[in-house]
Amino acid sequence: MAGPALAFGAKQPPPGAPPGVPQQGPATEVRDLSRRLRTLEERYSNLQTKTQITEQNMLSRDKRVSVEIKTINLDINEIKKELLEVKDKILMLLKEIQSLAKKEELQVLNKYINLWEPINFVTRNEVTQIIEEILKKKSSSDK
Repeated sequence: MAGPALAFGAKQPPPGAPPGVPQQGPATEVRDLSRRLRTLEERYSNLQTKTQITEQNMLSRDKRVSVEIKTINLDINEIKKELLEVKDKILMLLKEIQSLAKKEELQVLNKYINLWEPINFVTRNEVTQIIEEILKKKSSSDK
């Protein structure tokens, strides 16, 4: 390509060019510039295509991520509800456990039961039956 000091159509060799080498004319410079322009246009077109594809990919990923975030939020809300239910049930169990008898109270009851020996207690029916038997024995011994 010609140096900046040369005008179109000037056929002066650039500094340092070997003598006898044909110089570029305006037509070859136009072809060269045209070729370079086409190359730049292709690169620009390729960059536009890549940018468009990148934008589409980003949009689709953004949609996927937002859907995933929504499902995760729904799952988190469901887990929170379940956790609240579990907490309520635990509180209810704690209230029931507090109303139950303590170990010391059961030991006191055990001592009283062992002291009284309720197995040896008799029912009213048994007492009346014993009384009747005694009365029968007495009446039969009186006769």
